[in-house]
Parts: sequence; C-alpha cells; structure tokens
Amino acid sequence: MSVQLRRYTSVDRPTVEQFKVTSAQTAFVEPLRETLAMEANRDCFVIEAYDEPVGFFQIDHVSEMQSLKAHLEVHEVMIDWRHQGKNYGKAFVEILPSFLNVEYPDWSGVCLTVNCRNEKAKRLYEYGGFIDTGELKLDGPSGPQHIMRRAI
Repeated sequence: MSVQLRRYTSVDRPTVEQFKVTSAQTAFVEPLRETLAMEANRDCFVIEAYDEPVGFFQIDHVSEMQSLKAHLEVHEVMIDWRHQGKNYGKAFVEILPSFLNVEYPDWSGVCLTVNCRNEKAKRLYEYGGFIDTGELKLDGPSGPQHIMRRAI
C-alpha cells in the first residue's frame, strides 16, 4: 500500500475542506474549517494514498497544552468517508512514529486523546502501539477522552 504523510500546503485547502466523516464519527472530529483556523498553533499534515489526499491530521508541539508533558500531541485525525475501509487509518498509525522522528527529531514521545465512546479508534491506536495511560481528559467537547501515548 502506498500511503505517505506530508506537510499540508495552501494548495491542499480546497481538497481538505471537502473531507467529511460518517455521521457516526461527527461527534469525534471537528469540522475541518474550524480545525484549519487553528493552524497557527498546530502543524497540519495530509495523509496521501497513491498520491491522492485521503486524510488529515495535526501535531501540536508549541502550545504547552499537550495532554502529556514533553510529548507531541496528535489532533483531528480523519480519513475522508469516501476513502474509509481501505486500511488507510491502519497504515497511518504504522508509519506515524517514523514520520514524527524525521519531522520532530528532538521529541521522543507522542500522545493523543480518543473519546471513550470511540472504541474503534481506540483499537486502531492500540494497534499502532499507543498505550492507554489510564488517565482521562474530562473536558472533551463530546465527553471524556482516554489519554494515550507511545514512544517515537
């Protein structure tokens, strides 16, 4: 499978703004127009499959608001609904650690939060080597979230 991660550019905006998730997933992902407005505090990236943008995510490395100190934090991971079910999410979690090592060589860990009701996403992150810390972030917009981490 040819899945790659790369930095988002302004050329990507029209495509990325059209990305949507299934109705069952809308409670867990912010609308991308809102997400892109947070660009100043987070680095934006595109998930590509066969040279076509299929997904999006952000990395917070500057806000000092990460859920775990001294960890990068992954935000707003999404695969467009038209590209779901093709193992792109699985490929994303497999290649994310090596990608982060290149993009952020001074960091040794990454964390993320996943809604407690989103068991499918939690299993995906566990497959990718993330471990539930046992801590919860209680102020999530859709309810409490597991805090997960992994070394990079």
